[in-house]
Amino acid sequence: MNECDVVVLPEGVILKAARGAILADVLRNSELPIRLDCRLRGVCGKCLVEIIRGDAAEPDETERFLIRNRQADGRFRLACRCRIQGPLTVRIPRESLLLSIPALTEGFRREFILDPPLRKFAAAPAAATLEEPEAVLDLIVSRFGDKKTLISPAALARLAASGSSAERTITVVMHGNEILDIEPGDTTERILGLAVDLGTTTVVAEVVDLLMGRSLAVATALNGQARFGSDVVSRISAAHLNAAALGELRDAARETINLLIGELLARIGALRSDIYEAVIAGNTAMTHLLLGLPVATLAVAPFQSLFSALPALPADRTGIRINPAGRVYLAPNIKSFVGGDISAGLTAIDIENGPHSLLFIDLGTNGELVLKHGGILLTTSTAAGPAFEGMSLSCGMIAAPGAVHRADFVDELALGTIDGGPAVGVCGSGLIDLLAIALDQGWMTAAGSISNPAKVIVISPAIALLQKDIREIQLAAAAIKTGIKRLLAEAGLSPADLDKIVVAGAFGNTLNFRNAACLGLIPSVAENKIDFVGNSSLAGARILLLSAAERDRCEALVRRIRHVSLAQGPAFEDAFVESLEFKPWK
Repeated sequence: MNECDVVVLPEGVILKAARGAILADVLRNSELPIRLDCRLRGVCGKCLVEIIRGDAAEPDETERFLIRNRQADGRFRLACRCRIQGPLTVRIPRESLLLSIPALTEGFRREFILDPPLRKFAAAPAAATLEEPEAVLDLIVSRFGDKKTLISPAALARLAASGSSAERTITVVMHGNEILDIEPGDTTERILGLAVDLGTTTVVAEVVDLLMGRSLAVATALNGQARFGSDVVSRISAAHLNAAALGELRDAARETINLLIGELLARIGALRSDIYEAVIAGNTAMTHLLLGLPVATLAVAPFQSLFSALPALPADRTGIRINPAGRVYLAPNIKSFVGGDISAGLTAIDIENGPHSLLFIDLGTNGELVLKHGGILLTTSTAAGPAFEGMSLSCGMIAAPGAVHRADFVDELALGTIDGGPAVGVCGSGLIDLLAIALDQGWMTAAGSISNPAKVIVISPAIALLQKDIREIQLAAAAIKTGIKRLLAEAGLSPADLDKIVVAGAFGNTLNFRNAACLGLIPSVAENKIDFVGNSSLAGARILLLSAAERDRCEALVRRIRHVSLAQGPAFEDAFVESLEFKPWK
């Protein structure tokens, strides 16, 4: 027989697999949540599984090295390198699973005028007479709109079903100058919206009361696209090379958001039909994939997006399960890989009315930078990859329970984990602390070379930093440093000229400023010039949901921002090489 059974523990799931198939492909196709951080390239060692019984091809030397590095014995294999030869029973350890994680839900909050594009009006239509038999719609428009008011055939049908009696109250649901729906009775007290931060790693959704502008509930989940790789480049590559993968990536993003919507509505006792608008902030690749759009223009130079600002889209055409008559608005992309998560973040901090010279840094799965100097706005994106979130490191992990997120050294190394439990890996902020300690203690040189002959820094019995891990973060940090230098040079500024540095994202929220400055990740400025603003993407999405004026301002702001290409900058290679050294800024 060409097929055999694969039993997966502890779930007890029985899968059918072709002999010769790669175990990771079988698990991924069955949507089992196994970590595939390097997208089946066999270099991260995160997909470790235990072979309980059965037949699998022998591991090669590379796999043996990765298994030893994970401190596992001969019973273990990497799912991405394990070829099935016959019936197999495997156990997936907890550390090899994509688990629910506590994402950053709080962000910078500021005052703005509450004026959502979505509104509700309750009234009884004026009665027509034989002398003046005005159309029902005209009578409504005369109260709530103008001659340019739009209405769909479906809303017209609901208007007809509501009757035309002057005694009968109806509620008109309007978005801008368009009537989206007619609801029987007075429902003006129930008007909900949805704000979404569509991150590469995590998705955060928030239900908002549009009448009062207050948050009702927030929920988080891992982005279902993670099985295609932990970084944007992997997902763009998958979608570009395989039309079926593009559809799967689209469906995974939509399903993640829809599951969060269901969870939120169950929590507050509301219906999907109560949500008439969603605002989604995501990077350029995420919004393209959400809409199922080809990413060919993002895959090759000059890395163009298909769109910047779009009008609010009909919800029933986006796959987002809110009221089918509702609208979905995407925070506008800026240019290239600088997307709607950044435009939302700039809205959240009100960059236009901020300090004269301001540097905005978002250190998530991608690295995006925006520099404001007077009326000039410059932006660039860096190829930082997922290192800052720990995803591409041998001992790295996302900011989940068991992740080392801070470290100190007095007489000995002291580790702090997210849940206070045993350390099982290191996330980005913990890695910065550990590298600063390693530099201070002489465990590594400023050039990033581990000092001991074994080229290993032992952090705990279960965690060690390898030379390749140091190089990974070194390249990511150098990319950020080079981007900052390029923007400052373009504006004719030095770090000392900056009035404020704003650091956004989950990584930045737990970042130790002194350690980051010691390594040169961020400029050495007075600590009171640094602001950590948390999840600015979600905060900005919330503002765009609640204010039509802020939405217009955001779209106008995006048009003013000039993109600076790092690759075409003068002496880019020299600047990058110089930035590789771990040392404070001059």
